[in-house]
Amino acid sequence: MQKTLKNQVSNQLQHGTSAFAHAIAVGVAMMIVMVMMRGLLAVMLVMLAVLLSGCSTLRGGRLLAPETFGFERVTDKVYIEAGADAATRTLLQDEIRRAEQAMQVTYGAALSQPVFHACLSEQCLYHFGGEGTFAKAYGNRILLSRRGLNWHFIAHEWSHAELVKRLDLLAWREMPQWFDEGLAVAVSEAPEHAEQHWQYLDAHGIAKPNRDELLTLKKLAQWLAAGERYQDGKNAERRSRGEQEIHALYAAAGHEVRPWFAQVGTAGLLALIAQLNAGIDFADTYPQINAKR
Repeated sequence: MQKTLKNQVSNQLQHGTSAFAHAIAVGVAMMIVMVMMRGLLAVMLVMLAVLLSGCSTLRGGRLLAPETFGFERVTDKVYIEAGADAATRTLLQDEIRRAEQAMQVTYGAALSQPVFHACLSEQCLYHFGGEGTFAKAYGNRILLSRRGLNWHFIAHEWSHAELVKRLDLLAWREMPQWFDEGLAVAVSEAPEHAEQHWQYLDAHGIAKPNRDELLTLKKLAQWLAAGERYQDGKNAERRSRGEQEIHALYAAAGHEVRPWFAQVGTAGLLALIAQLNAGIDFADTYPQINAKR
């Protein structure tokens, strides 16, 4: 049990963290194991809360003990912020089922079975490192905001979790960030990132990455930097006025991967995953679509 818990904490936190943050995460995992061996679970949780009060990725580690940090259990795989009414709980479960259907259409089956944590307040979202996001995946732990309680955002994050499940660590690290995000866009069919949104950006002359630039966004840091370049921080204002929001980067990734998947289908996606796990470079296995963008 102790070894399993150590591996779970380590695996949950290593993806997307810096080497320093990962080292802290592993240290926390070891501390959990040692303290649990002595039966001091309450002490361990207090110490864990202190260590996870810093960066957002480490704050996400609180999701490993959801009921300790303000969530209520709906099922073994679904938690929601304390105080949620019955209608919201039912809605969440319905949307998760709809997202799973989308996963099955794309991947053939959902091998990953994430644990979902739904926040209803901004305070809850911040507490778990999700401030400024609609939804966020920490390995197989998925954090949802109130706006993220729909199957589109759930399926997007579930796709990230599915790739973590299906790829070995080296293959996962080598997969370009633009593909990971573009596939999630294709799975989710979110209107905010749809082909229609790409066409809207094009028609209104709104800046967006071209294909050559998109394909350079291989690492998370590059993707995040591009996100800063292609957003102006005004989407909340647009939303309050009922105007079209701007999501240029995600629309660009979807514009690239959506037609690729339409061409190769589930069989092609699974073949790509298998080849990556066999050590073949992504650039050598990803079928390039030369249709005019």
